[in-house]
Amino acid sequence: MFTIIWGHIMYAGVSNAIVYAFHIPLFFFLSGLVFSRDRYASFHEFLLRRIKGLLVPYVVYSFITWVIWAVFAYVSNTHVDSYWKPLLQTIIAQGSDGYLVHNVPLWFVTCLFLVEIAYFFLSRLKDWIVIVLCILSAILGFVLVNYVDFFDFTTLPWSVEVALMAIPFYALGNMTLKHIGHSKLMDWVKSHSLKTSIIVIASSIVVYVGARYNGSASMGHAYLGENPIVFYFTAFCGIVAFLCICIIVSLLPENDFMGYIKWFGKNSFRVMAIHNPIKGVVVLSVAKVFSVSSGTINANVGYALLSFVLTAIASTIAVWLIGWFLQKTLKRNSLLR
Repeated sequence: MFTIIWGHIMYAGVSNAIVYAFHIPLFFFLSGLVFSRDRYASFHEFLLRRIKGLLVPYVVYSFITWVIWAVFAYVSNTHVDSYWKPLLQTIIAQGSDGYLVHNVPLWFVTCLFLVEIAYFFLSRLKDWIVIVLCILSAILGFVLVNYVDFFDFTTLPWSVEVALMAIPFYALGNMTLKHIGHSKLMDWVKSHSLKTSIIVIASSIVVYVGARYNGSASMGHAYLGENPIVFYFTAFCGIVAFLCICIIVSLLPENDFMGYIKWFGKNSFRVMAIHNPIKGVVVLSVAKVFSVSSGTINANVGYALLSFVLTAIASTIAVWLIGWFLQKTLKRNSLLR
């Protein structure tokens, strides 16, 4: 989630290319890593739980952040074509072509919903069939976006084109769960520190080289960089490196900092849903204080780092307040019953 925030602040330089080389694929991978078809008695149950867990929060956060965006735009006299259009675009849920200007990162939620629905049915099949279908899906998505001219497939509702290209990462996560499992994965990293270090270093080098070669890809815009094969290989290496690093970090002794990191991770959905409007206010504020343009903030490491820290702090406070409010509300409702 920290890489998501950084990627939305620092637009220039190699760090942006590195982050975008793997951070969205990593989120799809992690979603697949916690998916288990056995938890659901039927597709109907699965569908209802994903609607409750993804679509309902999506609509709520889209409306709340739209209100904040509209009020801020009005107070600051920012020129907008329409105050209502972004809210209506909540239905389209597309991350490209100027949609969801009030909170662009929300595109990921509906896209993930489509990926999970599709994989629910794929998970019934044999692994080799799933692999083949996922590869074909990625190829189809890439071809539609890059080689079909009669329609702009980067504007499909709910980012269908991205879902087609993202499902291999989700499948990889789920197959990792099925064939290795969380415990075995953590135990292996714990007992093979030297091998893990070599894997992290080698994978990180591949990510750096791949990102430098492939440029700043963006799954949200269905753009995989200069070469899609390089993108997928770089993304897989980034997933491996980051997964190993996260497991190593999770094995560190418990302290306040580790507690915060775990809390931040558990609340990553809320952070994802609110950080971008907060980031916008922070960037404008920093730009005003230092008398520079917003573009300068997005291209300068020092300004970007300051904005990143302030956004992370503000997001932490906002998420805590949301959790506190929900806890109080649920407690009050239970007392009323």
